[in-house]
Amino acid sequence: MAGKRNPDVFDFTALKFEWPMPSFTNWSLAEREDRIEAKTVAGFQKMGTAMWSHAEKAFDEHMEFVSHRLHEDFECAKSLTQCVAPEQTLATLQDFYAKMATEYQEHFEQQAALFRDSFSQGAAAVEELNEAAMENVGELGKAAEETLADLKPARASTQPRASAAAKPKK
Repeated sequence: MAGKRNPDVFDFTALKFEWPMPSFTNWSLAEREDRIEAKTVAGFQKMGTAMWSHAEKAFDEHMEFVSHRLHEDFECAKSLTQCVAPEQTLATLQDFYAKMATEYQEHFEQQAALFRDSFSQGAAAVEELNEAAMENVGELGKAAEETLADLKPARASTQPRASAAAKPKK
């Protein structure tokens, strides 16, 4: 039985399918894809750049604040060692804590303003990405319609025509 051939279950070479192939001469799809990719990547890059620049600015401002506050803490400790009366100590501490509370409040307001600015820029970048996505959907829809229009003549020529005798009568 060496001459007998048992085809494999997944051997589709014996079957002849005529698949309609789109014409790949339509380079407008590639151009659209390039524009879509450029818009999308630019949007994500803008978001990333804004996020990192705001994070860097917030970190720098916070480190300056911490450095300033540490210096002020040491200055307060130094001035406390020079106090000779309890009233002097109490006045020094009251001034220190009042100034500290004011500076912390200002710092947190600056950080909140920076966060709001960052959030606003991020929301604007997301809105641009959303607009780009809507444009992309439209462009891809147009490309799909053009591809289907190219395929319709190919399908019409590959489909067998039914004869009048084969049509059932009602």
